[in-house]
Amino acid sequence: MPPRIPNPLHILFVPEASNPIPSLLPLLTSPYATLADLHRSHALLITSGTLPFLSLSRPLLRLSIRLSLPYAVLLHSSLPRADAFASNILIKSLVRLSSPFSVLSFFCRQSHPARIRPSPCTFPRIITAAKLSAALHLGESLHCLALKLGFLSYIPISNSFIHLYASSDALDPARQLFDEMPDKDPISYNSLIDGYVKNRNLDEAESLFWAMPDRSVVSWSCLFNGFVRNRMFRRGVDFYSKMRKHGVEPDDTTVVTLLMLLTHYKYALLGKSVHGHLLRRWSHLPTHVSSTLIDLYCNCGLLDAAEVLFERMEKKDLICWNTFIAGLGSHGRGQVALDVFEQMLLDGMQPDDVTFISVLVACAHSGLVEDGVRYFEMMSSRFGIKPSFAHHWCLVDLYVRIGNPLDAMRVIQGMPLDSLSAVWGAVISVARIHGDISAGEYLGKKLIELEPNNYRRYVPLANLYVASSQWEKYRELIELMKVKHLKKLPECTLTDLNTVVHKFSVGDESQPEIEKIYEVLEEIAKQLKLQPHVESENLECVYE
Repeated sequence: MPPRIPNPLHILFVPEASNPIPSLLPLLTSPYATLADLHRSHALLITSGTLPFLSLSRPLLRLSIRLSLPYAVLLHSSLPRADAFASNILIKSLVRLSSPFSVLSFFCRQSHPARIRPSPCTFPRIITAAKLSAALHLGESLHCLALKLGFLSYIPISNSFIHLYASSDALDPARQLFDEMPDKDPISYNSLIDGYVKNRNLDEAESLFWAMPDRSVVSWSCLFNGFVRNRMFRRGVDFYSKMRKHGVEPDDTTVVTLLMLLTHYKYALLGKSVHGHLLRRWSHLPTHVSSTLIDLYCNCGLLDAAEVLFERMEKKDLICWNTFIAGLGSHGRGQVALDVFEQMLLDGMQPDDVTFISVLVACAHSGLVEDGVRYFEMMSSRFGIKPSFAHHWCLVDLYVRIGNPLDAMRVIQGMPLDSLSAVWGAVISVARIHGDISAGEYLGKKLIELEPNNYRRYVPLANLYVASSQWEKYRELIELMKVKHLKKLPECTLTDLNTVVHKFSVGDESQPEIEKIYEVLEEIAKQLKLQPHVESENLECVYE
């Protein structure tokens, strides 16, 4: 029960008590004061003529901010001696608890006519409100006012304006203000670098970065993440190497970002190097870092390394289990993946929908039909997880891989067509391979109806016509594609060879060893033609 607070209102009836300050201060600063206490105290200060006293008006304003922000705004406007300190208190609360427009409106009312002269502490919060409201024109007006008042010499104020301009894609005024600053701190550089990164001007960002006198981990991480977000893989890896040479220890976020980048491009050698560095840095890797490393090793086919890391983990969360199960399953070790899943259940870990996707993928890649159906049914019967589209797709993929289009069609029957274009394409291919031409043609036409302007949706039906020697229908389909101007987009393949990532695309002759590469490809093609078991129905159509 809160302590009883003496009621100060008795002083209204005691003529000798002309100064209510000693009685009111405990009430105004009490955490147990109520809105009714606020109203009574406000009335007492008005009737006693002590409201202008800052020693009372400031605690009263703080109490009103805590109990009723709109009341605090009205109270502030009625104070006969409101000062910049009181305004800053209210502005800080408005920025935190109200809309940015309320902050800007309050500031304008206080500044025009100049009821209260703003202080240097006022501007960073007002600039933040202008940034949150995306009101660049108001930010420019604030810039003019700060220049007029001579506040731009304060580094935090100039930094706030740089951040405002950079976040609003106004990099020219941001750079101009930056260049005009007589003194700069790391925040000045980081704000402008972040603006260049977000606007994909990585060259200017890197140039400014190397001009920094003192580079912090934040500066390194900002530019590195910029390379990653803009898919500049090579520059990102090179920049990380420079980061290491300068003795900068990346934070957890940067490490995970790098590992995810290496996972995407299957850059195993650098991944091992990063892993070794992390082991020298930490006696025990954080769980989320270990999970990312397991994902990297699995994607690169280094399942033994992934298993060693997994077994050495002291604490395994659900993400770690899911990652390892998915990695094993996608590389054909379905039975091992199922054993890991059963061990997870024995350890008391509750699976989620992602876990069962990993399990079903493992069953599909290893042809474990009975296990796949059993785990699919276990989801809802034992764990109460409703199968989603992804789970149905895994089950369809399981039947497709073993060449059973009828069961695959049974699974997708009743599901919405507009979300199943990839599923239908797979089933059409199964029907083509197993000679069910009528079913394949029906599904192929349905697939085209879903996305008539996507060339990929025509390919399964075209392959079906080629496999069944229906050349007239094939030519009609190709003519239809030409009329619609449907063309295949160029694709490429990335290959990691001796720590160098090479890019290969159709018709590309930029590789220095391109002649030798084509000689090897021609020899491979000759050998393939000599293989007697290659059947025409397994070949893609000419258009593909």
